[in-house]
Amino acid sequence: MLPKPFILSFLCVLFLACNDGNNTTENKKNDDVAESESTTISKKDIQSLKFTDYGLSFKAKDKVSNWQKYQELTNQIGFLKQADLSFYSSDVSLITTFLNDFKIEIPKELATNEILARITVLETKTLSLNSVLSLDNISKNEKLQAVKELLVSYSNLNLQINKKLEFDSNNISKPQ
Repeated sequence: MLPKPFILSFLCVLFLACNDGNNTTENKKNDDVAESESTTISKKDIQSLKFTDYGLSFKAKDKVSNWQKYQELTNQIGFLKQADLSFYSSDVSLITTFLNDFKIEIPKELATNEILARITVLETKTLSLNSVLSLDNISKNEKLQAVKELLVSYSNLNLQINKKLEFDSNNISKPQ
């Protein structure tokens, strides 16, 4: 038979070893939760982004009211501001089809080089956000930067539409 002190010390070591294993498992779970929270973008994160958000004027809203893809884009930007990234993290073929249709359906009055350039930037930033969201090893800050760039490009498109319609409404006669 084994002496009692040896059995007691063996049981203490066994108990402490089991206890350490549970702490390690709990620490790993806490680390996993902290890591997922650190890469998940929240509504608060998006609201904390600093940029100038231009909206459309009443005249511009009237001009784009029949532009169906612009209305869809506005809805998707609204979802993005609520931290719903599902559209932008979806299949790239869906996004490229949407963007191609967006450019095709632009009203002729708004199809100026300046607005088309802003649409090209918007397209680039949308595809960039899609690629950033599809990778697992991208930090939260990089994802937020891509979201901010897309929101800025959308805002600049709105600003350019406003400027174009404001310029058109100024009937300045040119000297002959």
